[in-house]
Order: sequence, then C-alpha cells, then structure tokens
Amino acid sequence: MDKKLQKFLDNSKIKYKVVEHKKVYTALNEAETQHLNEKTVAKTVLIKSDKSYAIVVVPAAKYVDFNKVKKALAAKKVSMAKESDMTKVLKTKIGLVHPFGNLYKLPVFIDSALLKQKVIIASAGSYTESVEITPKDFEKLVQPAKGSFSK
Repeated sequence: MDKKLQKFLDNSKIKYKVVEHKKVYTALNEAETQHLNEKTVAKTVLIKSDKSYAIVVVPAAKYVDFNKVKKALAAKKVSMAKESDMTKVLKTKIGLVHPFGNLYKLPVFIDSALLKQKVIIASAGSYTESVEITPKDFEKLVQPAKGSFSK
C-alpha cells in the first residue's frame, strides 16, 4: 500500500480494509481476479484539461464520459492524462493511481453509481493491494464532486 495513503487512512480514524490479491494492472482485471462485483470496484483515471488535472472515479466496467467531465470542470478540452503526466503530477507508475486525490492536491469527481454500493474497493497505490472503504467514509475523507461521469 502507498505509504502516504496508509498514514492518511490510519490518522483519519475510519474503518478500512486492505485487500491483498495477485498482481493486476486494471480495475476490471482486479474485479475479475477476485470475483468481485464490478459495480463496487473503482477505476481511477487521471484527467488532463486545458485548465488543470483532476481524478475521476468510475465503476470498473464503465468508461469515463469525457463530455460530462468537461462540463463539470468547465473546460474547453479534456483527455486522459499520458503516462508521463502520471509520473510528473502524481509521482507514480501507470496503474497505481488511487482515488484519494486530496493527497495529490487534485479535485476528485466520483460517479454516483459507486456511492450507491455498500463498499468501494479501489487501488491502494499498489499492484497487489486494494483498499475497501464505505462510500460514506470515502466522501468524508475526499469530499469529491458527485455526479454522472461514466458511460
């Protein structure tokens, strides 16, 4: 688990669970490997707009709807960030982006569908570990913008 993330979660006084699994590179792969409901597994995407960067969190089996994100950011142009952006902005490798954007000092947009689940399972900044947290606690810690950001 990402050390900064673990310290943040430990200090937050909320309940969370670290889930160990075999090495995976995508959220969908994680859901399949662990036989999890794709609706509870979060896909975390770094977005680049003409204004800044943001993190968008959607269910694993869905795609980011860039038009909806563009509207939410009030941006002219929005795209998925490149690998070089990830290393520069997040100081991490591709596939290791966790949804706690506040630790990257970035705004977070979460798809409402994830907030309807009992738990959210997301990357813990590791290829072999995920973090399980309730949507309520995630909202409390991250204070994301909520809406429909997937298709």
